[in-house]
Amino acid sequence: MDLKFFVALLIGVLVGCGGSAVDANDGGLPDGSAPDGGSSPISSLVVDADWLMANLDDPNLQPVDTRGAPAFEVARIPGAVRLSPEQVAMSDGNVPMQVAPPMQAEPVLRAAGLRNDSIAVVYGAAPEYDPARVVWTLRYYGHGDVRYLDGGYAAWLDAGGTVDTDPPTTGATDYTITDLNEDLRVTGDSVLSGLGDAPYEMPSIQLVDARSPQEYDAGRIPTARHVQWTASLDAGFLRSMTEIQALHDRLDPSEPTVTYCLTGWRGSFAWLALTYLGYENVQLYDGSWAEWENGAFPVEQ
Repeated sequence: MDLKFFVALLIGVLVGCGGSAVDANDGGLPDGSAPDGGSSPISSLVVDADWLMANLDDPNLQPVDTRGAPAFEVARIPGAVRLSPEQVAMSDGNVPMQVAPPMQAEPVLRAAGLRNDSIAVVYGAAPEYDPARVVWTLRYYGHGDVRYLDGGYAAWLDAGGTVDTDPPTTGATDYTITDLNEDLRVTGDSVLSGLGDAPYEMPSIQLVDARSPQEYDAGRIPTARHVQWTASLDAGFLRSMTEIQALHDRLDPSEPTVTYCLTGWRGSFAWLALTYLGYENVQLYDGSWAEWENGAFPVEQ
């Protein structure tokens, strides 16, 4: 066995056990496309390891690794830059781990080496929600083409993907956030408005609570349906669209939908799952339960 591959496989296993619309142009790949002879992506949002392997040489493609710095430094997908969700998060009053504003995020994205025109393929140590959080964050920042690698780094290794074990040499860029996608993020006040009047029998939004059953039972936003974020996964991979849709069979894909959890991170995965299904209007309540339970908002038990 190739020594570099063995080291990368070992690190991937160890780290995995500890885990938690503008097209790219200038020769890049438009949504849903692959070069001649390449495999097709699962969707314009989700790709698999075979697709990434077939397209890795595209100069506009840029893998984005959400794992910890030690794992990234030992071995990574060739060409990858590192960006963890913690790097682009901030505390907003009593609400921790909220998405950072552009002025705070831009220096981080530049230092990471992210390019504005890249096809960003985000991966991590499956199963965890960090990659989904970074996908949502980059789309919120207006990055034109952001995709999620199904199965993460382990899937890449299992598919026989090569790895880079040399010291990272990522150079800084001039990344600029110019078109914030504010429609992806909602506030507690907007959620409250969407509930309508008590007893909330005619809400204008659908709510999905991605927390654990215990958290949901202890208190939730009125009318919220419970679908734990892990339910959409099987051994680190997204379940089939049919299976994920069955989990959300009480939702209308054409209606405005808001996902949440405790601080918005697990809710980001719920957002990804519903966006993958083709839901037309999915937003994340970034403040989530941490904001809701500490504010003057109604609670259902």
